[in-house]
Amino acid sequence: MENSSNPDGEDTRNQTIPSTSSTSSSDDYRLFDRQGSLHQFLGGGKAADILLWKRWSVSLGVIVVASVAWLIFEWSGLPFLSICSDVLLILIIVLFVHSNYAAYRDSRQPQSLPELELSEEMVNNAAASFRVKINNMLLMAHDITLGKDFRLFFKVVTCLWLLSAIGSYCSFFTLAYI
Repeated sequence: MENSSNPDGEDTRNQTIPSTSSTSSSDDYRLFDRQGSLHQFLGGGKAADILLWKRWSVSLGVIVVASVAWLIFEWSGLPFLSICSDVLLILIIVLFVHSNYAAYRDSRQPQSLPELELSEEMVNNAAASFRVKINNMLLMAHDITLGKDFRLFFKVVTCLWLLSAIGSYCSFFTLAYI
């Protein structure tokens, strides 16, 4: 069996010829001049699958959990911090009772939790990164308040006014849910 080759000596057996059918024209259109697919733009992992409903059961679960959380916050009228601290309090009490009950029932050593410890290097790196971001925000705020960039000043004033107007009509959690 002979290999078919072109005049340059390259093997052309497994090469494909680009098609000019109408189906390839739909692949040429990219929203917002993107180079990759929307899945790649969203990160290409599990989060992109959930956002694009490729894993529809998980996507539906996320919507149901978000809806239930929104209903709890709206109906209870409690602040977010109060509900979070109540949930953590209940969780700690349940874990404490479970640990003591297991130790009493089995009369053996309960499973130990790993000790959580932050290294000084990690804290210093986080603080340095946070300091740089805060300094950049303060520099932008300084430029805005001095009026060096009128367009940026106008955009900030407009956005803050719109947020104030929207905030007077709905709560933060309704806005976050939307």
